Amino acid sequence: MFKIKRLPLMVSILGLWVCLLIQANTGFACTRILWNTNKQATVVARSMDWSHPFGERLVIYPRGMRMLGMPGENPATWVSRYGSIGVVHYELNQSIQKSLKDSDDPAEQGDPLVNGVCEGLNEKGLAAHTLYLGASNYGARDPQKPGVFISEAVRYVLDNFETVKDALAGLQAIQIVSAKFGDTEYPMHMALEDPSGDSAIIEIVDGKMVIHHGRGFTVMTNDPPYPVHLANLERYKSFGGSIEELPGGNEPKHRFVRATELLRTLPEPKDQPEAVAYLLSVIRNVSVPYGAVYHSLPESPTYPTWWTSVADLTNQIYYFNMTHNLNVIWVTLKDVDFSAGKPMRVIDPVQIDFAGDVSKKFVPVPAGK
Repeated sequence: MFKIKRLPLMVSILGLWVCLLIQANTGFACTRILWNTNKQATVVARSMDWSHPFGERLVIYPRGMRMLGMPGENPATWVSRYGSIGVVHYELNQSIQKSLKDSDDPAEQGDPLVNGVCEGLNEKGLAAHTLYLGASNYGARDPQKPGVFISEAVRYVLDNFETVKDALAGLQAIQIVSAKFGDTEYPMHMALEDPSGDSAIIEIVDGKMVIHHGRGFTVMTNDPPYPVHLANLERYKSFGGSIEELPGGNEPKHRFVRATELLRTLPEPKDQPEAVAYLLSVIRNVSVPYGAVYHSLPESPTYPTWWTSVADLTNQIYYFNMTHNLNVIWVTLKDVDFSAGKPMRVIDPVQIDFAGDVSKKFVPVPAGK
């Protein structure tokens, strides 16, 4: 088992992320799309957009890891029941770790391969993703409930649960907490899905967890909150409104409508690879090209898509593509040994010679590193 001490790093990462999010404003653009109506596989896609890359790594997490949800009073603690693969912003985490000057103990500086998993898939086929939502308001800390930072919520879900229904029940027992940088909170929302096609969008508004649960909640972007997106969708002809043309911009509202319509019209795939390819075609359509201009913020910098992913929940296969790498890589979770006591394993997905199944190419990370 791993016992990981990482509190100062966790706080510092959150602080830097908040600074970046303030600069990003509504330019931050990520999209999640779930396809749960085809007959081949339940698949979900996600894009990650920002003004610069974060040096992502793919990490395999074994069972039996000891985890801490947050520093401070009454943190949630758990030992991972399920293994998973996750995406971490490794080089960002590493640079923050090197900049820490308030601790002489290297162990207190944490592990940049553990903190802040932004999405992942566990060995049972449950997937989770966090995306930016500036409208998030986490409210006051309730010390009666064990706390989990939003940056650790993906690991909390994937480590502990097999289905969306079980995860939602488990989330009721904790409080999702946002660390503060000055008076600004860390604004994210989360999407969950499992092999049955069940789905949930989780937003924390005015201090309350708002859950949209059901197979019909298939698309998530960014601001505004989810009910506003659903109301906006009804303005378009395919969904009962009068607007015929799909919006072509990069704003969250535009991407939400376009992704929902393109998902609706996907043809039935003939096999599992085609299901993955079809969904990749949709997530690429709502990705942000380099140099693209935002209609609402024409003077803002572009936040292009740095990577996209597709998770096959039915077969537990995780596909990943860095925009700068022309090859799609994937990990077959059924071929991974997640036994407790195994080390974490890591891969740098930007390597241009990687293609296809890279399940056996992960490098073990010694305990304590």
